[in-house]
Amino acid sequence: MAEPGGPRPTRPSSLNRDAKRRLREPLDDLLVAERTNDAGEVVRYLEGWRVIEQANAIFGVDRWGAEVIGEVAYRPFPGGGRGRAPAGGLYTATVRVTVDGCLPHSDVGVGVLDEHTAEAHATAYKTAVTDALKRALRHLGDQFGNRLSAGVDDTDGSEGAVDELRRQVIAIAADAGTDEAQIRAWVTQRYGRPLEELDVRSLLHAVRACSRALERRHEQAQAA
Repeated sequence: MAEPGGPRPTRPSSLNRDAKRRLREPLDDLLVAERTNDAGEVVRYLEGWRVIEQANAIFGVDRWGAEVIGEVAYRPFPGGGRGRAPAGGLYTATVRVTVDGCLPHSDVGVGVLDEHTAEAHATAYKTAVTDALKRALRHLGDQFGNRLSAGVDDTDGSEGAVDELRRQVIAIAADAGTDEAQIRAWVTQRYGRPLEELDVRSLLHAVRACSRALERRHEQAQAA
C-alpha cells in the first residue's frame, strides 16, 4: 500500500493474460441456473451472486467494481381506482461496472412490483439493481451469460401486466422528452411491430431503453 501523499499504485493499462484467456473460454454449464416462465419456456441465466463470484475469480476482488448511477427510480403503474393504491409498479436502476484495463460499461435493470408490502418493495428494488449489474457485466462476454436469456424477462405475462408495461414505455419516454406519437413510431421501427403487439420481453427491453434516455437527459441537465 502506498504511503499517504506518496505515489499511487500503478494500474495495468490492459487486462492481464489470464483474465483475457478466461474471458475467451466457454461458460461452464454447471454455473447456469434454469427456471420456467409463465409461458412454459425454460429460461437459462446466471444468478446475481454467481456473476459477482465470476468477476472476482476472473479479474480479482480489487480489480473491478460496480456502482449505482443516480437514483433507483420507482414508477407506480397507473390505475387502481379512486381511493385505491395502484396495482404495482416498476423500479429501474442503472449500474456502471469498471474493470482495470477495460472501458466502463453501464446498463439498466428492471424490477417489477406486484404488491405493496415492504418486503415486495425491497425485493423489486434489489431485483432492479441486480438485473442492471448482470446486464452491465454481460458486455464483457460469455463468462457473464452474454449468450443466455437473463434478467427479469419471465415477468408476469398477464394482459394486465402487459398493458401496464406499455403505459410505462409511454410515460418514461414522455419524461425523457419524447411524445407518444414519437415513441410509438420508434417502437414500430425498432421492433417491427406496433406497441400494442409487443410481448413482455420486448416491452421490458423498451422500458430499459427509455430509462437510459431519461438517465442521459438527467446527466445533461446536471452538466448544464
